[in-house]
This record gives sequence, structure tokens and C-alpha cells, in this order.
Amino acid sequence: MELFSQIYEYILIVMSVLGVGVFITLQFVTPAYGMTFNNRWGMSVRSNLGWFIMESPVFFTMLLLYYISTLEGVKPFNIVTFVMFFFFEFHYFQRSFIFPLLMKGQSKMPISIIITGFVFNTLNAIMQGGWLFFFCPADAYPVSWFWSWQFILGTCIFLFGMVINLHSDRIIRALRTDITDNNYYLPKGWPFNRISSANYTGEILEWLGFAILTWSISGFVFLLWTCANIIPRSKAVYERYTQFFGKEFTDLKRYKIFPGIY
Repeated sequence: MELFSQIYEYILIVMSVLGVGVFITLQFVTPAYGMTFNNRWGMSVRSNLGWFIMESPVFFTMLLLYYISTLEGVKPFNIVTFVMFFFFEFHYFQRSFIFPLLMKGQSKMPISIIITGFVFNTLNAIMQGGWLFFFCPADAYPVSWFWSWQFILGTCIFLFGMVINLHSDRIIRALRTDITDNNYYLPKGWPFNRISSANYTGEILEWLGFAILTWSISGFVFLLWTCANIIPRSKAVYERYTQFFGKEFTDLKRYKIFPGIY
């Protein structure tokens, strides 16, 4: 177990460094999916299939790690870590299985993007599951953790972020008339009144909340990666809205992702 613990620590360090590198890279490179899709990134598949392939590994890997942890002699059941596990899996069940089914249009996603997401999501499940089920101290999450400030604040932020994320996705989906509609439209209404990428704002809040409620290095590394990927993405989306809608969009004076800040 000591060897695995050292490997786990190396994964956290490497992922932290890579997260910073990804943030810098994405200032100059825009991944080609969604509004920014182009054919220069190689072979592509339908976006709904791409999302399933890219997101489902984190759900199944986390589930597998939880199952292994329940085997006799590995680690006693902990209701607190189970609730954290449930929060995590609830998000990724929706993202892996429900979100792709609800998508409208026939947009595509490059296989290169899917592979990158597949690898990251698998490593992220190892980071989160490794901490919750194997490497956190035995006394890290007593039942009293449920009324700690970390758990209460983190859970509130996580759930608020989830509401924003799901509601924003619903607004965006409703803009298209049916599955054959590939056009892009300008989302309106809360929370898009102030933010052009409100769905991304919600996702950052979710993982900020998760990092706080777990109060773990692994949770904060995931938050780092979420920001490294999503903040540059919000800039690319803002620029594409400007290109598509021009003055109609810029006159709204929306922020990219953080109201009043950016």
C-alpha cells in the first residue's frame, strides 16, 4: 500500500503541473468542439457519442474503486465518504448518460478531443476515488464532518453550481427546434443575463464546492483542472458569440464566466 500511496502522490503532483500547462496552452489553442468545431483536429464523431465515451470512464472507474474498497479487509464503510461519492457520481451519471441523450443538432467532436478527455477523466476518478476510498486517514471524515463548516458550505456551493449548470444546459438546448437544427442562438434569461457561459460558471462552482466539502488535495487539483480548461473555453465562446451576433451580443455587456470579474 505504501508504494501505491507514493504513486498516488506523484499523480497529484503531475496533474497539478499539467493543469497549469493546460491553462497556458489554451490561451493560444482552442479545442475544436461545440461552437468552435473545425475539421483541422482530425476524424470526428457525433458529439453525443463523444460525450458518452469521454465522460463515462470517470463514472465507471469511480464505481469500481468504491466496489474494491468495500471488499473485506480493505477499508470500513464510511457514510461521509459515501455521500461524497454519491455527489460525484450523480454529476457524472447526468453528464455521461442523460446529457448526451438530450443533445439536439448533429454537431461533431474530434476523436483527439475524446481521447484526451477519456484519459483525464480516468485519472481524475483515480485521484478522487483514491483519496476517498484508500488514502485518506481513517479519522479524516467522522460523522461529525456532516456539520463541519467545510461540508455545509461546500455542499451548498456544489448544489447551487449544479442548479446553474443544469438550468443553463436546458436553456441552451431549448434554443434549437429539433435534432436536425445545427444553428447557434443567443441564450437569454437567468443566469445568462450577466454571463455568456453560465453553464461553465455552474460547473466551476460544483467542483469548488466538492473541493471544500472534501477538503482534500485531490479535490483542489480537480478544481484547478476545471478552471484551467473552462476559463479559456469561456473566452473562446465569448469570441464566437461576438462573431455570430456582433453588436446584438456586445450590447448586452455580459461577462465571460465570473460576473463582475471576467
